[in-house]
Amino acid sequence: MTSNIISKKRYTDREMKFYGFQSCLELFKRRPHDIIRVYVQESKIKNFTHVFKWCSQNKKAYHIVSEHELDRITESVHHEGVCILAKEIISPTFEEMLTSVLKNEKVCLLFLDGVQNPHNIGSIMRASSHFGIKYILGDEKTLPALSASACRVAIGAQEHVFQIMLKDSIETLRRLKKEGFSIIATSSHKGESLYKHKFSNKILFILGSEQNGISPIILKEANITLQIPGSRNVESLNVSIASSIFMSEAWRQQNG
Repeated sequence: MTSNIISKKRYTDREMKFYGFQSCLELFKRRPHDIIRVYVQESKIKNFTHVFKWCSQNKKAYHIVSEHELDRITESVHHEGVCILAKEIISPTFEEMLTSVLKNEKVCLLFLDGVQNPHNIGSIMRASSHFGIKYILGDEKTLPALSASACRVAIGAQEHVFQIMLKDSIETLRRLKKEGFSIIATSSHKGESLYKHKFSNKILFILGSEQNGISPIILKEANITLQIPGSRNVESLNVSIASSIFMSEAWRQQNG
């Protein structure tokens, strides 16, 4: 057991504000007992009457607030009329994740190298959930903790997709290769065409930031680099769009 691979941080008691209509509804659906307090804008009351009923039955506080009050509570104007204070999501450790995925014949994972924009992370989570990918890996020094903004964009996918924070990314990638994973670097203009590559049953896509791409030290661990062919009229695709295209082709080959 290589314990230095994973971060030991597991936040069992920390609280977090979640906002966004679908994000909050999915939180309530998946883990209502983690809810501490609910805030709903007056204009959204009819959409949350079932939540209020449950809160009353389970002695959880809920408040009807104005839009201005909700702006202040969430520190955002993009709350979509609702905010839930709840326990922070507990992600599995790397070892727990690996034990789980190795039970499956076909697996696809993502590794984010320097991707930090919460809107991109939320979009990647949303696409990951659509394509059945449960785990997004990243170095704990560079992959941001899950934020309310990312959850809003993920529209509930944060309840299905987990971020695995790594202590040693290089050692993790080497471990995954030993476990039979093909490590695939993605690029905007280098490598073989995505559509000419035959995927194995166990794959991990590495996605870099739009400004810096994949760092050289991480790129060295890849088995192959793939690109999405196109007109080249623009320098590159947004990382969340690119990730969706890679995941879509992996899904087609593994499940089509």
